[in-house]
Amino acid sequence: MKKRLHVIAWVLFVLVALINVVIWGAVPRIPDVGEKIRRSANTEAPLAATYIALGSWLDESVPALDAWGRSVMIQAIEPAFERIAQEPAVAMDLILSNTYNRTHSTVRTLYWAAPVLLVLAMVLWFRRPKTVSLIGRR
Repeated sequence: MKKRLHVIAWVLFVLVALINVVIWGAVPRIPDVGEKIRRSANTEAPLAATYIALGSWLDESVPALDAWGRSVMIQAIEPAFERIAQEPAVAMDLILSNTYNRTHSTVRTLYWAAPVLLVLAMVLWFRRPKTVSLIGRR
């Protein structure tokens, strides 16, 4: 099992990153507040801006992913829509600091899990057990 920990970490990173890209990529198409959130992410949250940039392309290509991502984000941050509409500059602060419901908590956890899993996967990759050969090959 120890020989494969780095593989598990890489698979988890890719899965979490893909989920983030799909969810955050749908943000610009949320009615009324989507563009405000995107602008706020571009100025305040480089990680969210990266997810949005990569995810917009993917979500536009696959409408089912766009619909799923939009529904998840709407369910997660709907309580903040009124405040985001009034003060667009604080959109990312509202999204990343408060907890509105269980879906929002999951979205925030996934948001921060991707960089953590990337670092973990890299550390496990460099520390993976190496194959040792005591007898030379002919």
